[in-house]
Amino acid sequence: MFKIYFEEPKQEQKMKNNKIIQASVSALKFNNIIDIVGDLISFENLTESIKNYSVQTPIYIDDDNNVISGNRRALISKNLEIKTIPAFVVDSNKTPLEIEKLRIEFLLTNRNMSHLDIIQIYYYQHAVFEKYDEPYTEYMSKIQNCTQRAIQLKLKAGKIYSTLSDEVKSIFQKLDSAKKIPFTTFIVMSKLEEIDLANFIKEVIETENIEHKHLVSITKQYEEMLARQNRNKTINEDSKKSKESKETKEETVLSEISVNELNSSEDAEIKDDDEPNILVDMKRVFKYEIKKYFNVAIETDEEEDVEKIQSKLHIDFKEELELIKSLLEGAN
Repeated sequence: MFKIYFEEPKQEQKMKNNKIIQASVSALKFNNIIDIVGDLISFENLTESIKNYSVQTPIYIDDDNNVISGNRRALISKNLEIKTIPAFVVDSNKTPLEIEKLRIEFLLTNRNMSHLDIIQIYYYQHAVFEKYDEPYTEYMSKIQNCTQRAIQLKLKAGKIYSTLSDEVKSIFQKLDSAKKIPFTTFIVMSKLEEIDLANFIKEVIETENIEHKHLVSITKQYEEMLARQNRNKTINEDSKKSKESKETKEETVLSEISVNELNSSEDAEIKDDDEPNILVDMKRVFKYEIKKYFNVAIETDEEEDVEKIQSKLHIDFKEELELIKSLLEGAN
């Protein structure tokens, strides 16, 4: 039998010049921001290696025995009832935020993390940075060489995941233990409204013996729903803009109509002795209604006169006014 060696994590290689202690496994405190078991196959391989050769690469802890790097090695050692394992102790002068930044380096360089791991880590760490008034998205975007928007998406997905029930979380963890869940799933979940998210989760729970392909199918279904909603929103916005544009044109056309011309024309027709009085009255009411409909200035005397005529004749030009408006819209 030949001995199996695992490559030392990059950050722990930097600690080689520091003193290594033998840490008591029973005193170690695990950091449970993510499922420390992770990928089951690699976990089983690591378990077999530690069973045969003990822990070869020191873990990384602080003064209070909190595990900063090496959760899985510590957990396996505990399960195997190993008493002590090698460990580096972080500088006691480091602040909690500096320790968290160190943890970020370990997590990003030491493990092949899944998307589920990442969104949980980001959500946890964001709260730590926020506590110390440090901009997490800016820091992480530089570390990861990506946009702040990309970090914000992971944070939002992590927030959504944190609200899920233990039943749903266990489903995701089971799926993730064998194969990485597509990040699209978490992005779609983060964009859903509360009721849509509830339906999404319901479908996940009700899918018998859910597999990755079924989760992908459900994700695709809701992704298409979001796409339709966005298209409808764009169409509605364009329609609204078009309507506003037409109304503006109408106002422009009407503003060009001379109020003086309306008034002078009205006076001329009223003085026409050959025209029956009923027609004169109807014209006066009609012109008044046109001016009122299109917000043209009306004299007080004119308004009083027309009110008297309307009360006497009960004239209504609603249909005629709608026709005028529709003709104007057609002209534009």
